[in-house]
Amino acid sequence: MATQQSFFQVVSEAIRYYQEHGFQSAEQLQMWVEKIRRAAVESLVPESVLNEELNRTLGGIYKRLIDDGQILKAHQGVGRFTVDRLKPKLRSELDRRLMVSRNLIKLNRQQMVEKTTQRFAGWASSIPAGGSRAVEVKDVKDNIRKALTSLPFEERRCAIDQGHKFTAALNEIIAVDGGAIAMRWHSKFRQPGYQFRRDHKERDGNIYLLRSSWAKEKGLVKPGPAGYYDDITKVGEEVYCGCWATWLYAIRDLPEDMLTVAGKKAIEDARAKIAAMRT
Repeated sequence: MATQQSFFQVVSEAIRYYQEHGFQSAEQLQMWVEKIRRAAVESLVPESVLNEELNRTLGGIYKRLIDDGQILKAHQGVGRFTVDRLKPKLRSELDRRLMVSRNLIKLNRQQMVEKTTQRFAGWASSIPAGGSRAVEVKDVKDNIRKALTSLPFEERRCAIDQGHKFTAALNEIIAVDGGAIAMRWHSKFRQPGYQFRRDHKERDGNIYLLRSSWAKEKGLVKPGPAGYYDDITKVGEEVYCGCWATWLYAIRDLPEDMLTVAGKKAIEDARAKIAAMRT
Protein backbone atom coordinates (compact mmCIF):
# COMPACT_ATOMS: atom_id res chain seq x y z
CA MET A 1 0.00 0.00 0.00
CA ALA A 2 2.84 2.38 0.83
CA THR A 3 4.41 2.17 -2.62
CA GLN A 4 1.06 2.81 -4.30
CA GLN A 5 0.55 5.92 -2.14
CA SER A 6 4.06 7.02 -3.10
CA PHE A 7 3.04 6.94 -6.76
CA PHE A 8 -0.08 9.00 -6.05
CA GLN A 9 2.00 11.43 -4.02
CA VAL A 10 4.52 11.87 -6.84
CA VAL A 11 1.75 12.53 -9.36
CA SER A 12 0.11 15.04 -6.99
CA GLU A 13 3.44 16.77 -6.44
CA ALA A 14 4.13 16.98 -10.17
CA ILE A 15 0.68 18.41 -10.92
CA ARG A 16 1.05 20.96 -8.14
CA TYR A 17 4.43 22.02 -9.53
CA TYR A 18 3.08 22.68 -13.03
CA GLN A 19 -0.04 24.29 -11.68
CA GLU A 20 2.20 26.84 -9.92
CA HIS A 21 5.08 27.18 -12.39
CA GLY A 22 3.86 25.93 -15.77
CA PHE A 23 5.99 24.45 -18.54
CA GLN A 24 9.47 25.99 -18.53
CA SER A 25 11.84 23.52 -20.16
CA ALA A 26 11.99 20.10 -21.76
CA GLU A 27 14.72 19.10 -19.27
CA GLN A 28 12.51 19.94 -16.28
CA LEU A 29 9.61 18.02 -17.80
CA GLN A 30 11.81 14.97 -18.45
CA MET A 31 12.91 15.01 -14.81
CA TRP A 32 9.28 14.80 -13.66
CA VAL A 33 8.46 12.15 -16.25
CA GLU A 34 11.28 9.92 -14.99
CA LYS A 35 10.23 10.49 -11.39
CA ILE A 36 6.65 9.44 -12.20
CA ARG A 37 7.88 6.45 -14.20
CA ARG A 38 10.01 5.18 -11.30
CA ALA A 39 7.18 5.64 -8.81
CA ALA A 40 4.74 3.89 -11.16
CA VAL A 41 6.99 0.85 -11.59
CA GLU A 42 7.63 0.64 -7.85
CA SER A 43 3.88 0.74 -7.12
CA LEU A 44 3.16 -2.38 -9.18
CA VAL A 45 2.81 -5.88 -7.81
CA PRO A 46 6.20 -7.57 -8.44
CA GLU A 47 6.36 -9.62 -11.61
CA SER A 48 7.57 -12.60 -9.57
CA VAL A 49 4.28 -12.57 -7.65
CA LEU A 50 2.27 -12.44 -10.88
CA ASN A 51 4.34 -15.26 -12.35
CA GLU A 52 3.59 -17.42 -9.31
CA GLU A 53 -0.10 -16.68 -9.72
CA LEU A 54 0.08 -17.64 -13.41
CA ASN A 55 1.82 -20.88 -12.49
CA ARG A 56 -0.97 -21.66 -10.04
CA THR A 57 -3.73 -20.74 -12.49
CA LEU A 58 -2.46 -22.53 -15.60
CA GLY A 59 -0.85 -25.31 -13.60
CA GLY A 60 -4.19 -25.85 -11.86
CA ILE A 61 -5.96 -26.15 -15.21
CA TYR A 62 -3.37 -28.70 -16.36
CA LYS A 63 -3.69 -30.76 -13.18
CA ARG A 64 -7.49 -30.78 -13.27
CA LEU A 65 -7.83 -31.59 -16.96
CA ILE A 66 -4.79 -33.75 -17.63
CA ASP A 67 -3.43 -35.24 -14.41
CA ASP A 68 -6.89 -35.80 -12.93
CA GLY A 69 -8.31 -36.83 -16.32
CA GLN A 70 -11.32 -34.49 -16.36
CA ILE A 71 -10.65 -33.57 -19.98
CA LEU A 72 -11.93 -37.01 -21.01
CA LYS A 73 -15.48 -35.98 -20.10
CA ALA A 74 -15.51 -33.83 -23.23
CA HIS A 75 -14.05 -36.52 -25.52
CA GLN A 76 -16.30 -39.54 -25.87
CA GLY A 77 -14.38 -42.65 -26.85
CA VAL A 78 -10.91 -41.28 -26.07
CA GLY A 79 -9.10 -43.38 -23.48
CA ARG A 80 -6.83 -42.47 -20.61
CA PHE A 81 -3.90 -44.06 -22.44
CA THR A 82 -4.24 -41.41 -25.16
CA VAL A 83 -3.92 -38.60 -22.62
CA ASP A 84 -0.93 -40.29 -20.98
CA ARG A 85 0.76 -40.76 -24.35
CA LEU A 86 0.24 -37.10 -25.21
CA LYS A 87 1.52 -35.73 -21.90
CA PRO A 88 4.87 -34.51 -23.30
CA LYS A 89 3.02 -32.49 -25.96
CA LEU A 90 0.43 -31.27 -23.45
CA ARG A 91 3.15 -30.26 -21.01
CA SER A 92 4.93 -28.35 -23.79
CA GLU A 93 1.68 -26.46 -24.38
CA LEU A 94 1.63 -25.50 -20.69
CA ASP A 95 5.21 -24.22 -20.88
CA ARG A 96 4.44 -22.29 -24.07
CA ARG A 97 1.31 -20.72 -22.63
CA LEU A 98 3.16 -19.68 -19.46
CA MET A 99 5.86 -17.98 -21.54
CA VAL A 100 3.28 -16.18 -23.71
CA SER A 101 1.31 -15.04 -20.65
CA ARG A 102 4.39 -13.66 -18.89
CA ASN A 103 5.44 -11.75 -22.00
CA LEU A 104 1.95 -10.32 -22.46
CA ILE A 105 1.77 -9.11 -18.86
CA LYS A 106 5.24 -7.58 -19.09
CA LEU A 107 4.41 -5.80 -22.35
CA ASN A 108 1.07 -4.59 -21.00
CA ARG A 109 2.80 -3.16 -17.93
CA GLN A 110 5.30 -1.29 -20.04
CA GLN A 111 2.49 0.15 -22.16
CA MET A 112 0.47 1.25 -19.12
CA VAL A 113 3.46 2.99 -17.55
CA GLU A 114 4.20 4.74 -20.85
CA LYS A 115 0.56 5.83 -21.15
CA THR A 116 0.82 7.32 -17.66
CA THR A 117 3.94 9.32 -18.42
CA GLN A 118 2.65 10.36 -21.86
CA ARG A 119 -0.57 11.71 -20.39
CA PHE A 120 1.37 13.67 -17.81
CA ALA A 121 3.83 15.05 -20.35
CA GLY A 122 1.02 16.03 -22.70
CA TRP A 123 -0.82 17.87 -19.94
CA ALA A 124 2.24 19.50 -18.31
CA SER A 125 3.63 20.81 -21.60
CA SER A 126 0.32 22.59 -22.27
CA ILE A 127 0.45 24.70 -19.09
CA PRO A 128 1.86 28.18 -19.85
CA ALA A 129 4.96 29.45 -18.03
CA GLY A 130 3.95 30.98 -14.73
CA GLY A 131 1.31 28.36 -14.02
CA SER A 132 -2.47 28.38 -14.26
CA ARG A 133 -5.33 28.75 -11.81
CA ALA A 134 -7.72 27.05 -14.23
CA VAL A 135 -6.34 23.57 -13.62
CA GLU A 136 -8.98 21.05 -12.52
CA VAL A 137 -6.62 19.10 -10.30
CA LYS A 138 -8.89 16.12 -9.64
CA ASP A 139 -9.68 15.60 -13.32
CA VAL A 140 -6.00 15.83 -14.24
CA LYS A 141 -5.02 13.35 -11.53
CA ASP A 142 -7.72 10.89 -12.59
CA ASN A 143 -6.69 11.10 -16.24
CA ILE A 144 -2.98 10.59 -15.53
CA ARG A 145 -3.57 7.71 -13.11
CA LYS A 146 -6.24 6.03 -15.24
CA ALA A 147 -3.98 3.60 -17.10
CA LEU A 148 -2.13 2.42 -14.01
CA THR A 149 -5.19 2.06 -11.78
CA SER A 150 -6.84 -0.14 -14.43
CA LEU A 151 -3.80 -2.42 -14.64
CA PRO A 152 -4.79 -4.97 -11.94
CA PHE A 153 -8.12 -5.53 -13.70
CA GLU A 154 -6.40 -5.90 -17.07
CA GLU A 155 -3.89 -8.37 -15.62
CA ARG A 156 -6.66 -10.50 -14.13
CA ARG A 157 -8.53 -10.35 -17.43
CA CYS A 158 -5.37 -11.40 -19.29
CA ALA A 159 -4.88 -14.38 -16.94
CA ILE A 160 -8.48 -15.51 -17.47
CA ASP A 161 -8.13 -15.16 -21.25
CA GLN A 162 -4.87 -17.13 -21.27
CA GLY A 163 -6.52 -19.83 -19.17
CA HIS A 164 -9.31 -20.16 -21.72
CA LYS A 165 -6.82 -20.29 -24.59
CA PHE A 166 -4.83 -22.96 -22.76
CA THR A 167 -7.95 -25.05 -22.12
CA ALA A 168 -8.97 -24.79 -25.78
CA ALA A 169 -5.48 -25.80 -26.92
CA LEU A 170 -5.40 -28.86 -24.64
CA ASN A 171 -8.79 -29.98 -25.91
CA GLU A 172 -7.73 -29.58 -29.52
CA ILE A 173 -4.57 -31.62 -29.00
CA ILE A 174 -6.62 -34.45 -27.47
CA ALA A 175 -9.28 -34.19 -30.20
CA VAL A 176 -6.94 -34.23 -33.18
CA ASP A 177 -4.84 -37.10 -31.86
CA GLY A 178 -7.90 -38.95 -30.56
CA GLY A 179 -9.54 -39.11 -33.98
CA ALA A 180 -12.09 -36.27 -33.98
CA ILE A 181 -13.55 -35.61 -37.42
CA ALA A 182 -15.32 -32.29 -36.81
CA MET A 183 -16.15 -29.68 -34.20
CA ARG A 184 -19.30 -27.78 -33.28
CA TRP A 185 -18.81 -24.11 -32.42
CA HIS A 186 -20.43 -22.67 -29.27
CA SER A 187 -20.67 -18.92 -28.69
CA LYS A 188 -21.37 -17.22 -25.36
CA PHE A 189 -23.47 -14.51 -27.02
CA ARG A 190 -26.47 -15.48 -24.86
CA GLN A 191 -24.55 -14.69 -21.67
CA PRO A 192 -25.61 -11.28 -20.29
CA GLY A 193 -22.85 -8.70 -20.55
CA TYR A 194 -20.61 -10.81 -22.76
CA GLN A 195 -19.11 -8.71 -25.55
CA PHE A 196 -19.37 -11.21 -28.37
CA ARG A 197 -18.01 -10.86 -31.87
CA ARG A 198 -20.76 -10.84 -34.48
CA ASP A 199 -19.02 -13.41 -36.69
CA HIS A 200 -18.56 -15.70 -33.67
CA LYS A 201 -22.27 -15.45 -32.90
CA GLU A 202 -22.98 -16.44 -36.49
CA ARG A 203 -20.75 -19.51 -36.04
CA ASP A 204 -22.77 -20.73 -33.05
CA GLY A 205 -23.95 -24.30 -33.69
CA ASN A 206 -22.05 -24.61 -36.97
CA ILE A 207 -20.15 -27.83 -37.60
CA TYR A 208 -16.68 -27.51 -39.14
CA LEU A 209 -14.85 -30.45 -40.67
CA LEU A 210 -11.26 -31.30 -39.72
CA ARG A 211 -9.36 -31.43 -42.97
CA SER A 212 -6.94 -34.22 -41.94
CA SER A 213 -9.36 -36.52 -40.14
CA TRP A 214 -9.45 -40.27 -40.75
CA ALA A 215 -13.04 -40.00 -42.05
CA LYS A 216 -11.99 -37.42 -44.62
CA GLU A 217 -9.06 -39.56 -45.75
CA LYS A 218 -11.40 -42.54 -46.22
CA GLY A 219 -13.82 -40.46 -48.27
CA LEU A 220 -16.69 -40.81 -45.81
CA VAL A 221 -17.27 -37.11 -45.13
CA LYS A 222 -17.16 -33.78 -46.90
CA PRO A 223 -17.34 -30.18 -45.66
CA GLY A 224 -20.81 -28.79 -45.02
CA PRO A 225 -21.95 -25.17 -45.44
CA ALA A 226 -19.60 -24.04 -42.63
CA GLY A 227 -16.51 -25.50 -44.32
CA TYR A 228 -13.24 -26.54 -42.72
CA TYR A 229 -12.17 -25.59 -39.21
CA ASP A 230 -8.71 -24.48 -40.35
CA ASP A 231 -10.28 -21.85 -42.61
CA ILE A 232 -11.42 -19.76 -39.61
CA THR A 233 -9.92 -18.56 -36.33
CA LYS A 234 -10.06 -21.20 -33.61
CA VAL A 235 -12.14 -21.04 -30.44
CA GLY A 236 -10.35 -18.89 -27.89
CA GLU A 237 -7.78 -17.74 -30.45
CA GLU A 238 -8.81 -14.10 -30.66
CA VAL A 239 -8.34 -11.77 -27.69
CA TYR A 240 -10.93 -12.38 -24.93
CA CYS A 241 -12.83 -14.91 -27.04
CA GLY A 242 -14.83 -17.16 -24.72
CA CYS A 243 -16.19 -19.54 -27.35
CA TRP A 244 -15.68 -23.29 -26.98
CA ALA A 245 -15.91 -26.47 -29.08
CA THR A 246 -17.72 -29.76 -28.95
CA TRP A 247 -15.59 -32.37 -30.73
CA LEU A 248 -17.31 -34.99 -32.88
CA TYR A 249 -15.76 -38.42 -33.37
CA ALA A 250 -18.39 -40.52 -35.20
CA ILE A 251 -19.73 -39.91 -38.69
CA ARG A 252 -23.25 -40.64 -37.40
CA ASP A 253 -22.98 -37.40 -35.38
CA LEU A 254 -22.65 -35.33 -38.56
CA PRO A 255 -25.58 -33.85 -40.50
CA GLU A 256 -26.47 -35.71 -43.70
CA ASP A 257 -25.11 -33.01 -45.97
CA MET A 258 -21.62 -33.69 -44.59
CA LEU A 259 -21.71 -37.40 -45.52
CA THR A 260 -20.55 -38.75 -48.85
CA VAL A 261 -22.27 -41.67 -50.56
CA ALA A 262 -19.65 -43.93 -48.98
CA GLY A 263 -20.30 -42.35 -45.59
CA LYS A 264 -24.04 -42.91 -45.80
CA LYS A 265 -23.46 -46.50 -46.86
CA ALA A 266 -21.09 -47.06 -43.93
CA ILE A 267 -23.78 -45.88 -41.50
CA GLU A 268 -26.42 -48.08 -43.17
CA ASP A 269 -24.11 -51.08 -42.98
CA ALA A 270 -23.38 -50.42 -39.31
CA ARG A 271 -27.09 -50.15 -38.52
CA ALA A 272 -27.79 -53.36 -40.41
CA LYS A 273 -25.15 -55.21 -38.41
CA ILE A 274 -26.60 -53.92 -35.14
CA ALA A 275 -30.12 -54.98 -36.21
CA ALA A 276 -28.87 -58.43 -37.19
CA MET A 277 -27.19 -58.85 -33.80
CA ARG A 278 -30.46 -58.08 -32.02
CA THR A 279 -32.48 -60.69 -33.94
